[in-house]
Amino acid sequence: MSARSRRKAREAALSVLYQVELSDITADEALAETLDETVLPEELAEFATTLVRGVRSEQRDLDDRLAALITDYSLERVAAIDRNVMRIAAYELFHLPEVPPAVTLNEAVEIAKKYSTAESGKFVNGVLGKLLLDSPKASWSSAEAKELAEDAPEPEAPPEVEVVEVDEAEARKLLKVGGWTLRSEKNS
Repeated sequence: MSARSRRKAREAALSVLYQVELSDITADEALAETLDETVLPEELAEFATTLVRGVRSEQRDLDDRLAALITDYSLERVAAIDRNVMRIAAYELFHLPEVPPAVTLNEAVEIAKKYSTAESGKFVNGVLGKLLLDSPKASWSSAEAKELAEDAPEPEAPPEVEVVEVDEAEARKLLKVGGWTLRSEKNS
């Protein structure tokens, strides 16, 4: 599965964690709602579920690790999007050995830039770069990546994409995911 395809799963996990943090909804309710609204193939839905449940179960440890790296600022004061993006990446660094660290950091930076502030990418990259040094992936080698890739199952062909013409009102409705309004690719 490509990093590009997993980004949708990471974004879905971010949506769930954000909803849980800022509302009274449970993680299971938010996950079910988000997966219903964000139509993901089963493999990506499973990856999003793994991220959400993993972050929730390891959140105290992940938060302690992240807080130790943020100087002159508390983790609680970090924007909720950035905090949850970093939690997901920290979970991947410490608990998902098959995901290359460069992919984890790149995805976190890109998602932070997409959903948070202009400076979020730099901030997230700086914190996660420090975190990587203390993670099991600090000495990740391409040989490890190759070994894991050889053991991975063959990826399935991507599904056919159907292009549908819609009016502006319908397009606005389709751009709503998990209670968020997504920017169109044309405007980003």
